Amino acid sequence: MIRRWLSLLVAQVVFKGLIRAGTAVVLAAAAIAAAPVSVVAAGAFGAAWYRGWQPRRLMIAAAWSAPMVAVWLAASGHGAVVAPYHAWLAFWRLARVGAVPRACATIAPAAVPLGLVVGGLAWSYRIRSLRSGAGGLSPASAVAFDQRQWRHQARGARARIAAPASVPLTTRGDLLVVGAVIRTIGHRAGQLAAIGYQRMRSHQVIVGTTGTGKTTLLLRLWAGFMATGLRRHAAGLGPPPLLVVLDCKGGSDARRIADRVRRVLREAGARSTAVWPDEASLSLWTLPPRQLTTTLVDLIEHGTGGAAYYADVMEALIGLAVEAPCGPPVSSQDLLARLEPGWLSMAYASAGSPADHAMISSAAGHLGDVALRYRTLFRRLGGGLDGPGGFDDADAWYCILEGTDQISVAESQARALVDLLASFAVRGPVKREILLAVDEFSAVSRRLPIWQLYERARSLGLAVQVSAQSWQGLGASEDERRRIAASAEGGIWLLRTPEPEPITAFAGSRQVVDTTRRLVRFPFWAHAGSSRLADRPVVDAALIRALDVGQVAYIYRGGVTYVQVKRLVGAPAAVAGPADAVLAADRAQADPERADPAASGATLPDVSALLDAAFGPGRPA
Repeated sequence: MIRRWLSLLVAQVVFKGLIRAGTAVVLAAAAIAAAPVSVVAAGAFGAAWYRGWQPRRLMIAAAWSAPMVAVWLAASGHGAVVAPYHAWLAFWRLARVGAVPRACATIAPAAVPLGLVVGGLAWSYRIRSLRSGAGGLSPASAVAFDQRQWRHQARGARARIAAPASVPLTTRGDLLVVGAVIRTIGHRAGQLAAIGYQRMRSHQVIVGTTGTGKTTLLLRLWAGFMATGLRRHAAGLGPPPLLVVLDCKGGSDARRIADRVRRVLREAGARSTAVWPDEASLSLWTLPPRQLTTTLVDLIEHGTGGAAYYADVMEALIGLAVEAPCGPPVSSQDLLARLEPGWLSMAYASAGSPADHAMISSAAGHLGDVALRYRTLFRRLGGGLDGPGGFDDADAWYCILEGTDQISVAESQARALVDLLASFAVRGPVKREILLAVDEFSAVSRRLPIWQLYERARSLGLAVQVSAQSWQGLGASEDERRRIAASAEGGIWLLRTPEPEPITAFAGSRQVVDTTRRLVRFPFWAHAGSSRLADRPVVDAALIRALDVGQVAYIYRGGVTYVQVKRLVGAPAAVAGPADAVLAADRAQADPERADPAASGATLPDVSALLDAAFGPGRPA
């Protein structure tokens, strides 16, 4: 009985071996017989593996061969069915006599498309089997394969953007090109990563730590927005664009970036870029009286509890000073002059109501304290909000807020600038397509409820773009951060960050095939096992932590596209930029006479006249 069982077992093993050997022989014979197709398929498979291509690319290449096949069939004189057979016979006949190049040319019209299709099918099977865990020598093969393919895909993306003019800024259809695609999940795959202009007209979030290429990404998005908006306006498809950037870091680094932004936007078509408050100013006093009162009160930080009484008194007094019968104030000095009991009494003497007179009398003792707080506030804010100037004076505004060493000042400046921009969007003399970009939002997030502007910006006609170094930098509380991220209809740009999980969760999950395999004897794994559908995150948090400089994950509607961003290089500045001004200020502190020729009696040339002569009256800023 045992011998019979052993003989059956041996027979079974021998039979399976013969079947496998026979199958291998048949496949080898078919591959040799169809050698041209096999060579093309092997080359396509190897190229796809080395470059990290998707099978779809091989299929598209095969489809592009259709005109060649049609011409070949028409010229061959044989039917579409027998023409490949005659070409195959001619190939082997020529190969036997040593005419290999001629033989390859004879069979190429049939071998190239068929080889591409076979290679694409084989590559697709390889990808699917490894992703499901059914392929490879062990279950760990899928992980090693994915990591290897990421390196190949990233290398290919870097190669596509290496040439200076390899990636355009914009393309037809109002598309803004960001860089080269590394890989996609749930999005259409392509060579270049591009988003529609309308996504830039929606809210966006950018998160990435320092040194990951966030500034490079922002510059490309801003330049693409400006170039596309100006082209649409020239074609009569929409109002002119307006870019307003709030750089909340401050310091010399912000001024160097401002100079770079000016040069990049000039290349994109912007006629003028104003740098606030170094080179341009805005007038806070153009706000409507009621809005001006609210903004002035919000600029002062108030306490809670019993201190709320003084906040009410301050609001009442500021309202009396702003909404006086003679009209609203026109400068900070004008407002300070009104915060006097005598001035208020005279202003409301003939036109004031009994309630106004009662308020002036009861709060007269607090006017000195209110005036002192606003005198201190205006001294710290400087003259950047005292005008003249408005957002309509330039195509782009780069506002530098000293959020690194003067957080309270930056918070007040941000609040005032946002209120000015919201008022301009509603009451501006010319309708504009506005993009408000707040960089390093964490510096002003405590007192600037940007999520409120997110929720009402659609009716104002402006889009908000917020960038931060981490998830925590998007808001003071978890609720605010989730509101901001959930309102990002234009997508989320995620660069390397140590805690990406709260952001990757917005991409959701996808269903994948999860296969388990049986270990026969280490290190041999059987192909027998079981498969089931499982949910897996669309965005891999571990992959986000390992992103290189310039690599970003674009999350949009349940899918993700990994992009290698193309760096923008602006032309040299025609005049001294903000970075040069910072260096000049440093030299002035060290040697005033050397830094300022006027101090030593030297005559300065008329810079305005020189610029007008060089560029004409419409010179760039």
